[in-house]
Amino acid sequence: MDRLDDEDIGIIWERHYPKRTERESSMSLCVTLTMIIKQRAKSADNYNPAKLDQVLASAHIPKEQFETVEIESATQRT
Repeated sequence: MDRLDDEDIGIIWERHYPKRTERESSMSLCVTLTMIIKQRAKSADNYNPAKLDQVLASAHIPKEQFETVEIESATQRT
């Protein structure tokens, strides 16, 4: 399987982010995409916030939406 490019991630995000509160599968997909994005924001083994902003911009994902999914997924785990 080929690696998803940032544009593909953005397209998938755009389709599933609005549905995440209604469909568990959409929320799971958004959570998976946040993990992929966070992994791409790492330089060596260090998390880089500036790189995160760059990846989000490249995928056309608003940072507020990204942070919302992170908060919602953390709330679901507790």
